[in-house]
Amino acid sequence: MDRSIRLRRSGLLMAAMVSVCAYPVLFLYFRNINEVVFTQVFAPMLVFAAIAMVAWLAFGMLSGTIAKGAFTALLFILVFMNYSLIEEVIRRLVPEWRWWRIAPTFLFLFISLAFALRVFVNRREGDDSLFRITVGLGAAYLVLTFFNAAGGMSVLARARIAEARTATDYSPEGQGYPAILSTPARPNFYYFIFDEYARQDVLKKYTGLDNSPFLQRLESKGFKVSYSSYSNSVSTPVSVGNLLNFDHIFPSPLETRRGLPRPPLIEVFKKAGYKTFVGSQFYRFDADLVDVSLASKEFPVSLSIGRVAMARSLIIYGVYLRRNENRARREDSLSLLQRTRDISKELTQKPKFLFLHILLPHEPFIFDGNGDPVAEGDMHNWADPRHYAGQVIFLSKLIDELTTTIVTQDPQAVVLLQSDHGARSFAHIKFEEKRACLNCAYLGGNDVQIEGLSPVNTLRLALNYALGLQLDIRKE
Repeated sequence: MDRSIRLRRSGLLMAAMVSVCAYPVLFLYFRNINEVVFTQVFAPMLVFAAIAMVAWLAFGMLSGTIAKGAFTALLFILVFMNYSLIEEVIRRLVPEWRWWRIAPTFLFLFISLAFALRVFVNRREGDDSLFRITVGLGAAYLVLTFFNAAGGMSVLARARIAEARTATDYSPEGQGYPAILSTPARPNFYYFIFDEYARQDVLKKYTGLDNSPFLQRLESKGFKVSYSSYSNSVSTPVSVGNLLNFDHIFPSPLETRRGLPRPPLIEVFKKAGYKTFVGSQFYRFDADLVDVSLASKEFPVSLSIGRVAMARSLIIYGVYLRRNENRARREDSLSLLQRTRDISKELTQKPKFLFLHILLPHEPFIFDGNGDPVAEGDMHNWADPRHYAGQVIFLSKLIDELTTTIVTQDPQAVVLLQSDHGARSFAHIKFEEKRACLNCAYLGGNDVQIEGLSPVNTLRLALNYALGLQLDIRKE
């Protein structure tokens, strides 16, 4: 083969390898383009590319040609970069397997593939076919990268347009915000969304946990508890997106990008003169809406694209990161709830609006019933309901303490305790049961009927009470 042809083939194979290595990092970047900076992509891309080149060299020596080596290395790096997802699938099928069994098995398979190609693919045509497959895969990933880039640029452009709009453009009613009536003194408003907190009857059915003592303690403080509420979706982006718009406007997760950076719920409180305290382990909002950000370590993409990409890929580093991420989740959750208690005691010239969306009792199960760590192998174990129930028990203790502090310090406050949906992963759970959610409301100790209302409609009632709005009850 002519030297120039060999160089051209090597260049195309290298480009294909780089295209595949760059895709997961750039995918994370373009999906979170409003929250990250481009410089974060370089380190993980270089790491993946370096590993791919070393694998190419090794498998090329084992298989006998650069095309065979590139083909094997490409498959290797695809598994390598997506290792944590592959391990999760394998462990669902074979729960006792861990990385120290899975990783050597894959390595053995790739070495065997390289030797098999050396022995059974001897003709030039076979080598050319592997060359075309490898380059074709690289081209396909390049197309996917451009597709994601177009989507990211579109999101960025819409965000820039949104920033230029006036506040009244963001209205769930479609005609500007509902009139905010004057009231003698606006109550402080504390709004909590506890992700995947199941309703009492479903919780008892699938875990055996009777949560009624906790709910009765809430009622003794003046809370109203609905025992028959359903969320409008089992998807967090849909449910939380609708709650942030206090209306049923999002039918699918694909639609929730619209309006989330500037949710009407926060804007309406800003317009009403509230000091806003906002925390979410799932979303970020435009800075001009948030007076005090309850910073969360649990939003990993905004912290580092490289950290997320590595955690999904490298085996030993991934295990290390998971261990540290779980510790960070524990500390983060406790810190956010403690910060909320401190805020309720703060004296401010303006009334306070606090929004906190926290990923508890959602998996991973990081607390048992006493608040102690859960074994790593059980952090996603829905087959044993004790792990989900334990996290609910401990979270409920924290909520009990938190609500006592708020109601004692601020008896005229509005406090909403809701979940975006119920537990979703128990075996044989029905779809409607997945929507059965937590829904509790305290409106300054006043009597209010919320039984059977969705979280969205309960929120609308609370807004009417706190801000003097005239929102009607939406059809469930």
